[in-house]
Amino acid sequence: MAQADTFTRWGVVAAGEGGNRVAAELLAREDNPGIGERVLLLNTNRADIRNTIEQGDVDEDLDEYVRVFGDKRGVGNDFMAGERQTEGDIDEIADDVDDRMISADAQLFVTTLGGGTGNGSVPYLLREFDEQTAIDSVDYGPWIDDAVRITVGIWPYYNEPAQRQFNARLGLSRLLRRDDGGQNADMTLLAGNSHIDQSDGRRDSYDRVNERIVEALDLMIGAGRQSQSVIDVEDYVAKPSAVGAYHFTPAVATELNGKMLDYELMFDKAADNAFVPMDPSTSRAAFAIVRAPERMIERDEVTANEIDRAFDAWKREKGIAGAVGMTTVTPTDRRGSDVDVLLLLGGFDLNPLLDHSADSYEAHKQNLEAARQLGSGSTIPQRKLDTLERNLEEYVDANAR
Repeated sequence: MAQADTFTRWGVVAAGEGGNRVAAELLAREDNPGIGERVLLLNTNRADIRNTIEQGDVDEDLDEYVRVFGDKRGVGNDFMAGERQTEGDIDEIADDVDDRMISADAQLFVTTLGGGTGNGSVPYLLREFDEQTAIDSVDYGPWIDDAVRITVGIWPYYNEPAQRQFNARLGLSRLLRRDDGGQNADMTLLAGNSHIDQSDGRRDSYDRVNERIVEALDLMIGAGRQSQSVIDVEDYVAKPSAVGAYHFTPAVATELNGKMLDYELMFDKAADNAFVPMDPSTSRAAFAIVRAPERMIERDEVTANEIDRAFDAWKREKGIAGAVGMTTVTPTDRRGSDVDVLLLLGGFDLNPLLDHSADSYEAHKQNLEAARQLGSGSTIPQRKLDTLERNLEEYVDANAR
C-alpha cells in the first residue's frame, strides 16, 4: 500500500517541563513524518529545559527548538504568572511558532495541568492564536488562521500537593472554555498520571507515562497519514464540537494477536486502558484507529468495512450507538500479525476524574481565601475564580449522563 501523497502535517508546541519531555520524545521519533521537526519547546526556566535534555531519550541538540521566555527564572506553580509572562512575550513566541510550524495543518499543544508555565501559557496561547487580540499585525503563516488546535492536558498524580490539584481543575476549565464561555481548544485530550501509572510518582514513572502518551499520539497522528478511510484532523473536531463534547481520552491496546482476537474484544481491551477514570458508556463521541501489518491489509485479512461493522456493534453494546465518530485502518511495515488499537473516547462524564481532586481543591481554595495567593506574590481575583469554576461546572454538567 503506497503512502498517501498528502497527509496531515502536525506541529507540536509544548510548554513547561512535563510538556517539554513529551514533545522531546515525539521529536526523537525519526520515523514520524507527520511531525518531522515542527516542534517548539516553551519554558520560563532554563534549568527545566536542561532537565528535559538530560533526562529524555534525545540524541540531538534541542537548542534550536527552544524558546525560554518571561523572566527566565520560572513561575513555580503559579499559572497566573505563567499567563502574564506569556502575554508579555506573545510576539516573540508567535514568531517562533511561525518559524517552526511551516506547512503545518494542525497544532498539538502539550502541557501538564498541575504546574504554572504550561498550565498558564497553553490556554492563553490557544485563545490568542485564534483571536489575535494581543499579537501585533504581522503576516504570519496559515497556522494562525486555519490550523486546528488540539491540546494534551496531563493530570497530576492524585497524591501530589493540593495546589497542583487546584491548578489542574482550573487549567482544565481554561483549556475547555474561554472566560466568555466559548470553546477554547478544538479538542482536549486528557491523560491522568495515576490512571496510566499506578506508582507513587517516582521520577522513572513519569517516563512510563510519557511513553504511553507518545504511543497514543503516534497512533492518532498516523490515522491521518497513511491509512484507509483516512481520519483527517477536521474529523476529530468538527462533529464533537458541534455537540459540545470536545474533551477526549485515549484508550490503547497494543500487540494484540490479529489472527486470534475479534475486533469487539480488541475494543474492550483498549477501553480497559483508558488514560483517565471514565465509563465508556457515557461517551458522546468515539473514534477507533486500528494499526495492522501492511501485508494483512493487502490480503484483506484486516479490512476497513469489517472494523467499521465491529465498532458499530461495540458501540451498540455499550449503549452509545449514536456517538459521533468514525474508524480507520493504518498500515505498518512490521512483521508478524500484531494489531494495535486506539480508541478516542469523548464527551464522557468527567466527574470520576474530578472527584479525585475535589477535597484537595476545596482545601487549597480555603487556604487562598484571604488574598487568593497562588505563589510568587500573585493572586487570583475572585471574579476570575468564579468564572473558571462556573465554566467547568457548566461544561461537566452538559456532558454528564
